[in-house]
Amino acid sequence: MIKLENISFSYPGETILSEANLTIEQGKITVVLGKNGVGKTTLLSLIDGYLTIDSGHIHLEEDAIYIYDQPHLYDYLSGREYIELIKSVSANKTDQSLDHFIEHLQLTDALDKMIHAYSLGMKHKLALLTALMVNYQTYLIDEPLASLDPESQALMITFFKAMKEEGKTLVISTHMLEVAYELADDIVFFNDLKLRKIENSFDSFKAFKSYVLESLKVKSVSEESDGNKKIK
Repeated sequence: MIKLENISFSYPGETILSEANLTIEQGKITVVLGKNGVGKTTLLSLIDGYLTIDSGHIHLEEDAIYIYDQPHLYDYLSGREYIELIKSVSANKTDQSLDHFIEHLQLTDALDKMIHAYSLGMKHKLALLTALMVNYQTYLIDEPLASLDPESQALMITFFKAMKEEGKTLVISTHMLEVAYELADDIVFFNDLKLRKIENSFDSFKAFKSYVLESLKVKSVSEESDGNKKIK
């Protein structure tokens, strides 16, 4: 479980959170929704401890690993060399084989290529694979699907659901409404310096979209070339 109590945080000249509260339950997929620039990445960085809160308290029952929207990898290594490096320095690595993860993420043909030649989507997959390898319970994932084509998005959605079935806790920030509807057990609305969580119990995407737009005070959403509706 992750519990945020009366959290406040500001950058110079800009308040992001003011006495915000949130409880994230273990073993669920929680999706954070908000307009671009509202502070979704900041929220994950605060939970991770990369940024320090101004006041309040954050309690994590399990250590979390943060997968950034722009993964920081060693571009001069191949994918396989990077995996071996992480294995060699990780004290918390899993004993299970990575082969089925590699196959599921469609990374087999890319492992012997240099990381600098990877697309952003491929880098996201490699970052997720190595995060699984070090066997954390909680995953903070920032915009994991924005750079992927529709086929890869569907693949990753299936993979995230499989992670949940294995008991992992996922906190995912996104502004892609269809992805949020498909993935989330719980939705967190980031609006007006506060956080509000609801269960994703909507019986249709239309009802979900209408509720999101009203809750975030958004008049409309854009539709990108991949067909995903995104909050602006």
